[in-house]
Order: sequence, then structure tokens, then C-alpha cells
Amino acid sequence: MQVAQRIKNLPPYLFAELDRKISKGKKADRDVITFGMGDPDLPTPGHIIEACCEAAKKPENYRYPSYEGMPEFRSAVAERCRRDFNLKFDPRKEVIALIGSKEGIHNINFAFVEKGDVVLYPDPGYPVYKTGALFAGGEPFAMPLSKENNFLPDLEVVPKQKIKKAKLLWINYPNNPTAAIADKAFYEEVVDLAADNEIVVCSDEAYSAVAFDGYKAPCFLEVKGAREVGIVFDSLSKTYNMTGWRIGFACGSAEIIEALGKVKTNVDSGVSQIIQEAAIAALLGSQDCVKQNIRIYQERRDVLSAV
Repeated sequence: MQVAQRIKNLPPYLFAELDRKISKGKKADRDVITFGMGDPDLPTPGHIIEACCEAAKKPENYRYPSYEGMPEFRSAVAERCRRDFNLKFDPRKEVIALIGSKEGIHNINFAFVEKGDVVLYPDPGYPVYKTGALFAGGEPFAMPLSKENNFLPDLEVVPKQKIKKAKLLWINYPNNPTAAIADKAFYEEVVDLAADNEIVVCSDEAYSAVAFDGYKAPCFLEVKGAREVGIVFDSLSKTYNMTGWRIGFACGSAEIIEALGKVKTNVDSGVSQIIQEAAIAALLGSQDCVKQNIRIYQERRDVLSAV
């Protein structure tokens, strides 16, 4: 059997490789502490689980969901953005539900990237930035993150020929895996580059709520001009300990959201409404559970940094 060349060209998926190593260690009765994929070991808050259980009793939730997401869910996302960042989005045109942010991060390539187009991505970074570009026939180009540059990509050293061919530019702050943060001055630099070269900026903000010592991470779309060139991907996975629930969202430019939506209507059938109702409870309910998460993570951070 001959597999497609695109499969041959793919590197091994990092987190799958780590899972295999962890499983091997556990089978050997080793005490394994995983520093692999960010998968919270804390439980999903009770009020979210209760909302899911109630939603599972509704016959209307047994049918196919909408492709873009329930209006109530998209409105809840818009409310979260208003509450946390003072950003106003039209939930009908500027918000879309995702089957976890990974799905959207992968599929955005098929909306904008054609064979030979360049996708700029941070290195180290989430593997899907690179593999998504490869699936779409694009040319991924790594932007190194160095301590000397505060783990921000140095946009000035990216070759001009790569910028001219670029269709997507990925940024990710708070950053995984470096934990670096970005300020609005950096985001302004990104907007200028994107606007001058017709590049779509994809800001992965899955860790937007995970911050310590009073720090609050800005949203890329808060910067002037960002909404004309960019889209933000976010997830309930890290914020509400919902990695296994597979629900996230994207918001931003209506034109970019529409293009991503066209891909999604052809490749998936939307997020379960049962899960969406649970997500609505998470987004609109008390955020004390998030604060408790942060307190626990900060305590762990302090213990680790003191070693």
C-alpha cells in the first residue's frame, strides 16, 4: 500500500512521541512526571459538568449541531471578550466554534495557503503550526525564539523573499513552551508587517488566562489595526480544565472567520451542542474556578523555581 507523499513528508508528531515514551516508562513501573503536552491534572469545575448533564437530557441536542456554533455559544464568547479585553465582536460574523483550537489552527491553512506559499511560525512552538502548513502544500518557515530577544521572533531578520510569499504568520503569547509574554509594542510591529504584506496573523492564545503575580495578558486584537489582519484562536482546555471536551473558538476579522467557516462546513459537522452548553456555563458562570486554578499553578511554579 502506497501512502500519500504528504504523509511521508510529515515529521513524527511530537506529543504522540512523548506519549509513547511516557507509556513505556509507566509499563516499566517508573515514577513518571510528564512535562509533555499541557493537559491539566485538575478536574473540570462542577458547575460545568452539571450543565453538560442537563444538556444531555435535551432531545434537540441529539441532532447535528450548526457548523458555526450555537448562537448562544458564540454570544457567550463575545461576552467573554468584552468582559476580559473590552473587545466587541459580532457573534454572527466574527466568532466561530471550534472542535478544540487545534482543529482551527490546522484548518486555517486550507483557507489561505496554496502550494509554495510560506507560513511563518515560532520555533520552538506548537507542532500544528508547521504540520498544518505542510498538509496544505505550504512552506513552513521557522522564526527562532531566543532568550536574547525575550523569546519573541525577530521579524526584521526574516528574509524579505519569505515575507513576500507569506500567507500566515503565527504568534503565541503567553507562549508555550517558553512561558514568555508579549507586549502591545510587539503586536503593533506584527500588525505593521502583516498590513504591508497582506499576511493573515494567527494569534494562538490558548493560555490567555494563565498568568501569575497580577499580570494580565493582552489580546492581540486589542491593538489598532489587528482586527483587519488577524484572528485569535482560544480554547476552554487550559482555562477550565476541559482538554478532553474538545471545544474552542476563533474570533476576529469577519473575512477570515468566513473563510475558515467555509473549510469547516466541508470537513466537520460542528461541536456537540451538549458540549457547547457546558462551555456557555464556563464562559458566563463564576470565574472563581479559574482564579483557583491560577493559585494552584502559582504555588507549583514557586515550588519548582525554588529548587
